Amino acid sequence: MNNNNTLIDSHVHFFKEEDLTVLGSDLPYKLPDANPLVDYLSKLESSGIKPVLLNNVHLSILPDSANVFASFDELAQLQLSHPGKYDHIRLVGTIKADPDYANEHRLRHHQVVGIRIVLHDAPPESVDPGAYSTLAWTELYDRLASHQHVHIYAQSAQTNLLVLRQIPRKVRVIIDHLGTCQVEKGAHDSAFLQLLQAARERGNIWFKGPGYRTSTDIARVKPFVARILDVLGADKLMLQASDAPHVGADQAGSAYSSMFDPASAFDFVRQLATAASECCTASADDLLHGAALTVFPNQ
Repeated sequence: MNNNNTLIDSHVHFFKEEDLTVLGSDLPYKLPDANPLVDYLSKLESSGIKPVLLNNVHLSILPDSANVFASFDELAQLQLSHPGKYDHIRLVGTIKADPDYANEHRLRHHQVVGIRIVLHDAPPESVDPGAYSTLAWTELYDRLASHQHVHIYAQSAQTNLLVLRQIPRKVRVIIDHLGTCQVEKGAHDSAFLQLLQAARERGNIWFKGPGYRTSTDIARVKPFVARILDVLGADKLMLQASDAPHVGADQAGSAYSSMFDPASAFDFVRQLATAASECCTASADDLLHGAALTVFPNQ
């Protein structure tokens, strides 16, 4: 069972049907069902789950992060309309990492905690060695407050590493989906190990779950978590995330939405954390959300 006093969702996407109307057919995955904040909370409530912290992460298929800001207003309205019911929830957001979009005004919103670079299945050779170190990007990094971070998502560990190397060392970074979605390469893959070593040298890099994009098989994903724990320690890992509404498919082509809903995603990460806790002195709760206050400090 989840500990509802501390349960967080470090990676979720809240958006409505109208947010999807601007999209065409050229998408990296099947058009997802809408996932409004109120529906998500209702589903969790029916399972007896009451999260205390939610991070609404920029959804890559959307042209901007207007839905993230809209969710802030939605929660505020829910709290006004239902006194006491939602007061325990803190909602933060991670917006689109674009030098033009992530301007001073948007970054200064007190609920914005970071910016997200999304590369999906981009191969390492597609990453321009100077793409994320131009003057415009440097100015964007300088606009980040000390508590904000850059959130990187690429399926390839090597791609993640090439992007990380272009980001100033002073900038806090979160590496998505345990750093790799290529389970077939194994936890001893040289690129994955180099990524972990680079994170260790910098000291301000965290890896996050939920882990099912690496593999939906706990036994196959556990070695990657164990390697992160061995190189970086439990304080640089945060497994508790649903990644709702579970867009995309696994390596066999099975839709994640057919395997997970928010409640079962939290069950998955709890099982993964329990299995991984056997590899270290940290508890499953430590691995799930122990780093939350460091990654998402109250401002």
